[in-house]
Amino acid sequence: MASAGRVKAEPAIKPDPEDVRMGTASPVASIDDDIYEDAGDLEFYDPNIPHDPYGSVYLTHIPKYLYEQWAQLKDDDEIQIGTIRQWDETDKKGQTHTRLAMLLDAGNSTHQTVPKEYNLEVRDMNLLNTFMFTEQDLPGYKSKAQGANSNIPAHLRPKPPQRPQDNNVKTEPGRKARYQPYYRKAIPKKTALAGRFRHELNCQPVMTPETKHILAMRASDALKPKATTSILAGARVLTNGLIHAGTAAGNEKFSGFVRTADPKAKPKKANQERAARLDQAVIRDKIFAAFKKYKYWTLKAFKQNLNQPEAWLRENLDVVAVLHKSGPFANHWELRPEYGQDDSLDAQAAEAAPDQDDDDSEFDGDEEMEDVM
Repeated sequence: MASAGRVKAEPAIKPDPEDVRMGTASPVASIDDDIYEDAGDLEFYDPNIPHDPYGSVYLTHIPKYLYEQWAQLKDDDEIQIGTIRQWDETDKKGQTHTRLAMLLDAGNSTHQTVPKEYNLEVRDMNLLNTFMFTEQDLPGYKSKAQGANSNIPAHLRPKPPQRPQDNNVKTEPGRKARYQPYYRKAIPKKTALAGRFRHELNCQPVMTPETKHILAMRASDALKPKATTSILAGARVLTNGLIHAGTAAGNEKFSGFVRTADPKAKPKKANQERAARLDQAVIRDKIFAAFKKYKYWTLKAFKQNLNQPEAWLRENLDVVAVLHKSGPFANHWELRPEYGQDDSLDAQAAEAAPDQDDDDSEFDGDEEMEDVM
């Protein structure tokens, strides 16, 4: 009686001929399953805590200079950075609005160069679909890695696995060996849902005298050059032969290269005065002072009040102010929020600055400018 022949089981994936000759398999398939591998279960915060603090987290947008100071704090230290005050106010229409304010701890060394008082403007008190996650290494995997090499000298520790390389493997003529990438096993992580954002706030400093002084000092430090040139007294180079910037030495040494004016060119008007370009720090102080008088300014009003070239005014206004392209104050400049627009302006100061009809004060932006030393 003939017995039925058995059918040879085929592998699920056909191996590469080159792997068969080398006697190696894919490095991914050779990695054993780690007993500490995360099963993928997401941990949640405990909603049964009284008042549910993790279910109503505040999402606050803070200034960059405040974030840089808080980034210097250690994550493991429990430090009280300040106090938050919350109250309700009723407007003229009878509607109740929630107000919040924050006062930083003045005794903390990281708060010495930043404003201490902030208003937390409410943007959304019912924020939806916004969550906060946290991630950390699995404690079992960490203790396993540290315990394997504990109390063992460095020269006796096992070397980490290297990418397999076999120079004796023969390949077909004209064909390179297939590249075998080295896979480093990732450290398993544990992900947890730390909280749910319910409120969105915007943090703005209160314009107190201390805040104005600190912001002015930061603006002054930002204008200082990062690199300077200094001539040493004991240097062998003769300083008398150097042409210093901003002096008349260049005119004396290269006076022959100066082009004379064209006699056919029309002379400039005698009664037209040239605008002297002020220093950057001086003109910005004048711009800040102008915004304290009026909230909105046109470029024409700035030219009439500050008597500066248009190109120089526009260059400084682009840094500290924003230009409205539409609306009732179109083509008007307004101070940026990060420079702290004073909310205590009266009704007249909150309007736009008036333009004078004096044509003599107008001048072109292409006029020759002088630096005031």
